[in-house]
Amino acid sequence: MIEHANIFYMPYLNVIGGTEQFVYEIAKKYSKYDIAVIYKTGHEKQLQRLRRLIPLYQYTGQKFKCVNLFCNYATDICKQVKAEHYIQVIHAMYKTNRVKPVNEPLIERYLAVSEIAKKEYEELTGIECEVVRNPLTFTPEDKQKPILLVSATRLTPEKGKDRMIELARYLDTTGVKWLWLIFTNDTCVIDHKNIAYMKPRLDIRSFLQIATYGVQLSDCEGDCYFTRECEALGIPLLITPIESFKEQNLEEGKNCYYLPFNMQIDRDKLDKIINKIPQYKPYIREDRWEDILEHKLSTYKEENMIEVEALRTYEELGAKDSELDRIPREGERFEVSKERLEVLLGKNGWNKPFVKVVEKEVKKAVAPKEKEEKAIIPKKKKK
Repeated sequence: MIEHANIFYMPYLNVIGGTEQFVYEIAKKYSKYDIAVIYKTGHEKQLQRLRRLIPLYQYTGQKFKCVNLFCNYATDICKQVKAEHYIQVIHAMYKTNRVKPVNEPLIERYLAVSEIAKKEYEELTGIECEVVRNPLTFTPEDKQKPILLVSATRLTPEKGKDRMIELARYLDTTGVKWLWLIFTNDTCVIDHKNIAYMKPRLDIRSFLQIATYGVQLSDCEGDCYFTRECEALGIPLLITPIESFKEQNLEEGKNCYYLPFNMQIDRDKLDKIINKIPQYKPYIREDRWEDILEHKLSTYKEENMIEVEALRTYEELGAKDSELDRIPREGERFEVSKERLEVLLGKNGWNKPFVKVVEKEVKKAVAPKEKEEKAIIPKKKKK
């Protein structure tokens, strides 16, 4: 029998969803407690991020024991779990969405995520609920605002289409979050999840004011209105070193960064570009889960993780790592499971290694006596 203090049952862990985020936030904020998740099917990315924090069990008929069983929507697991307390979490608007409530006699406590969810469930069933709001946590990475790039241009070779593709590839290697708004009729010419196409309009100055950088990577320009507008609004630019831009008194590192025509961007320059991003302090409403969870401490440690170092293959192929969701830099170190290691070492569609295993360095201690002997050897006198 598998035992944990707190078990959350999520029959389906979809690729995105509010309930999936709820389970992840519970795991992230309260991972110090003994928490586990039972699921029937789950998307790979959801399982990957949860597995780093808490143990997961794909239900195949096992028996479980716990203090608190938290059922999210479905309650069909109740008879397979011997719990001291059976609890249902009300996430949905049951009355408005015409969701049929589950009648499970073992459920003794109902937690609703908001006042309106509580009200609707009580009106529909006559069962009393209590409000316990969704937990929320922020990491230092979450507090960093993403880079917002804005361009207004045709996506043609002379306007720098290939350079824009290269810039997107470089940004992917940084690990920094970014979004690029491109005002153009040439939609979907560059296929990237971080590029959003906007219909052209006569005045984009209001959009320029929220940009981190304006981008224009043309072969040449007579006198570009887009860069002039950015300059006038105080929006720094990422531009190619063409003569008309230099006539605008655009100064490297002050109100612009010049990117070379061949897009062989210096890594130090790229770091300077992305390190100018401000951070913000989020407001987080307190939740009551600290009072509800059983406070038995967790002893869980993610098993079978191996430290690896990224090879240049990622950048050469422009291939994103599926777990990191970005292109790792050459030499960057991270951990992978044994199952993933085989794929990254060459058993993949490219038949190429993407990583190498980090060998732990063993430093040999020098005996004190050996040190002393070396210290007293006199140097030879020069003739």
